[in-house]
Amino acid sequence: MSELVIVHDDNLADRDRRVILDGLLTFSDACTKRPRHYRPLQLTMRDRAGNVAGGVLAAGVWEWLVIDALWVRSDLRRQGHGRRLMRAAETAGVAMGCLYVRLDTFDFEARGFYERLGYDVYAQLDGFPVGHTQFHLRKRLDGRAK
Repeated sequence: MSELVIVHDDNLADRDRRVILDGLLTFSDACTKRPRHYRPLQLTMRDRAGNVAGGVLAAGVWEWLVIDALWVRSDLRRQGHGRRLMRAAETAGVAMGCLYVRLDTFDFEARGFYERLGYDVYAQLDGFPVGHTQFHLRKRLDGRAK
């Protein structure tokens, strides 16, 4: 039997990343009897010079929009740009066939912001990072109750 080696690969080639993702998708599709339909979503907000001033990194997975990151440049915060980015992401999620959206945030980030947008906390992880709490939130995109 050949020996398998684990490599810490900071420069993983796209084709190798695809092998891992495709392997996972094939397995989960077989288990759920329906395709995961993984669809990346990347939205940027740019200033007049074309510089990124904010954005959303997310993906459609089955009927869920999974938001990994929302960021707005510090000098532009509290001006409605985060709300605009979230609405654009939710609209794109609906166009992808998503019925729900989920994300996480920390006690030092934006829990109240997301709750004002209609998100509900469904779980929390205390001590992540030490001395803080991570909150997991969700929302139905069709406006109906959970």
